[in-house]
Amino acid sequence: MTIAEAARTVAYERAGIGASEPGTAAPTVKHIVAELHTLLDRVGASPPYVLVGHSLGGPIINMFAATFPKEVAGLVHIDPTDFTQTEADMTAIWEKAGVSKEGRDSLRTVVAKMMSAAPPGVAAERREFDRVEQGGFAEFRAAGAAPDVPLVVLLGGKPEPLPPGIKFPGDYDRFLRANLEQRIDHFGLLAARASKGALVLTTKSGHFIHASEPELAVWGIRRVISMATPHPELERFVGQYPLTPGFTIAITRDDDKLVLQATGQDAITMVAESPTSFSIKMVGAVIEFETDAMGNVTGLVLVQNGVRQRATKAK
Repeated sequence: MTIAEAARTVAYERAGIGASEPGTAAPTVKHIVAELHTLLDRVGASPPYVLVGHSLGGPIINMFAATFPKEVAGLVHIDPTDFTQTEADMTAIWEKAGVSKEGRDSLRTVVAKMMSAAPPGVAAERREFDRVEQGGFAEFRAAGAAPDVPLVVLLGGKPEPLPPGIKFPGDYDRFLRANLEQRIDHFGLLAARASKGALVLTTKSGHFIHASEPELAVWGIRRVISMATPHPELERFVGQYPLTPGFTIAITRDDDKLVLQATGQDAITMVAESPTSFSIKMVGAVIEFETDAMGNVTGLVLVQNGVRQRATKAK
């Protein structure tokens, strides 16, 4: 099943790129976020959104989430531009590669000349990126942190060759290693700060993971959608089930899992065995939920050591 078959999807080309008309303002990340927000409203795509961004799309979706936190349900970064990087971070990488400030400036000049032949929209974004980079990416971080939503970061670890016509003013291999190490560190922290975050490094792909390993990109999107999607079918089991006057089984939900906690005992995550039967492998027990003709849960049966104990749902 494709992503489009599982959820409504919206893909677009930013202003001045592909079939989209040129923009009316400089393509700052803040402006791009505002245009995307307007676009989603115009096409009738209601929030919350799972946003997927590749390369420069990383800081775009991060700023969108920080700007409209209540409208975002999850984030998928595909080899994103490091929007957490500072001038000191960049300098540390260049120094490890033996590149001076003059070397950086000469490389920037060569790239600028090459990009002048690119389509106007692409060239405009490159100029904007170059401006922000020289400012230590401060504008990428200006909107603040994104909300704590399910998050996946996919990083490409396969070395990318230099484009034809570009000579690197230092040790390119050392530059690549230092850059990757820093990206792993930065995005590892980003994923760790999210209560439902994951970082995946693939050595099979470079920058275009979605082209070389589309199945990995699909996995990341599906993972975030799954974690971000409510599970109303589990809500009917949530409640209190008194077994005796002083002993109650409480059933709660943690995302797509049911959690059991008996009076005076630790909470235990249950494993679904059927639509109404869940096992507690740690103690060798099974919970069988009872339902009425309408599917409403009326009680449960605790099966353990051959003994069956029934409890009526109290609330």
